[in-house]
Amino acid sequence: MRTLSAALLVTFASACGDGSSDYVPTASGAPSTDIFVGTLVIDGERFDIVDLVNVTDRAGYDNQPQFAPDGAALLFTSARDTLQTDIYRYDVSTGATSQVTHTAGSEYSPTIMPGGTEFSTIREEAARQQLWRFGLDGSDRGGLLDAVQPVGYHAWGDANTVAMFVLGDSLTPATLQIGSLDSGVATIVAEDIGRSLHRIPGTHSISFVHKVSDDEWLIKAIDLDTRSITTLTSTLLGREDYAWLPDGTIVMGDGSMLHRWLAGEWQEAADLSVFGVNGVSRIAVNPAGDRIAVVGEHGE
Repeated sequence: MRTLSAALLVTFASACGDGSSDYVPTASGAPSTDIFVGTLVIDGERFDIVDLVNVTDRAGYDNQPQFAPDGAALLFTSARDTLQTDIYRYDVSTGATSQVTHTAGSEYSPTIMPGGTEFSTIREEAARQQLWRFGLDGSDRGGLLDAVQPVGYHAWGDANTVAMFVLGDSLTPATLQIGSLDSGVATIVAEDIGRSLHRIPGTHSISFVHKVSDDEWLIKAIDLDTRSITTLTSTLLGREDYAWLPDGTIVMGDGSMLHRWLAGEWQEAADLSVFGVNGVSRIAVNPAGDRIAVVGEHGE
């Protein structure tokens, strides 16, 4: 494993620009997507989705949802009127949407931090793409692990430990790096990974997708105490977005269908075409396991 110090210089022009005036935010090429939120019923093998509603329903980029710990609200990334993205909040009970951050850069991947009083994002600007922190009211708390760039996605293992997808370039692959806020150091623990990182419920482990080859993608788990890595299952073919359910099973989308990893195999769980959902990508489930958010293609 390789350790990154504060002196590390990272080349990431291909990911977030070269610092010049012609820098174009990633959102300029992002697809038009919607977020659907509904009630989830899980009981053993039973998996039902009720009242799945399109809560964004507009042309534009609305993506990367994550529930607040109590499930009462959803944070998500949105590009409104401009190419720049900010973080928005959707209130489940009232259906109201409000803007949380107001930054000059672009904010992506809102993630509630352990303790529940702050959230982190990936901040994209002309000269950097790194982990950032905000108060729940959108107050800017500054950057984290400045030496680790360009970060694309992340997940918290605990209050001090964060797993990060760090982009590569034409010569180096994307890597999984485990960072410590206490030491300011990140360690590379895997290469050729996908964007979907999650803390596994009830454990001190993070799951990730290892892209072994074009047609073999594996969901693996890294124990944050021992750094040992275990293979859990193959993904659905060509799919890398998934979410953990509180019972330790996994849900993943393909087209309009949700599949559940249950008893060691993928099983069809729900057909979302009845709700007008197509092209499922990211999925979020609240900690209680009774609400679900799904990202789908924006329809005409």
